Amino acid sequence: MTVIEEWTGRHAHALRAALRLTNEAFAEHLGIAPRTVTKWRERPEIVPSPYLQEALDTSLKKAPPDALVRFEANLGLDERRIPLDHAVLDQLNTAIGDLARALARLESPDPERSTAH
Repeated sequence: MTVIEEWTGRHAHALRAALRLTNEAFAEHLGIAPRTVTKWRERPEIVPSPYLQEALDTSLKKAPPDALVRFEANLGLDERRIPLDHAVLDQLNTAIGDLARALARLESPDPERSTAH
C-alpha cells in the first residue's frame, strides 16, 4: 500500500478523483468545507494541516482496492501491480500456442493441393 509521508493538494486531489467523489462529497467525507477541497485542486503544492493529514491517511486506508489502484495511477506511481490470475494466463498461453500451430499449418505448403485447376 502506498504511504504518503506528507500530503499535498496534489495527493488529496488524486485521492478524491480515485474515490470518484465530487468536491462536495469528498469534503463531507473528510468533515471539511468544500472550499478546502477546491483549494487543493487549485494549489497542488499546498500542504494540509496535521489534522487533515490524518483524515487523508484514514481515508486512504479505508479506500477499496480499485480506488487504491486509481490513486496510484493518478499520481503516476508504479508500486502496485494488479494481481494476475494464473489460470487465465495458462489459458491465454494455450490459445497462443494453438494459434501459432494453426498459422504454421496455413503458411506451410499443402502437398494435397494441386496447382492445376
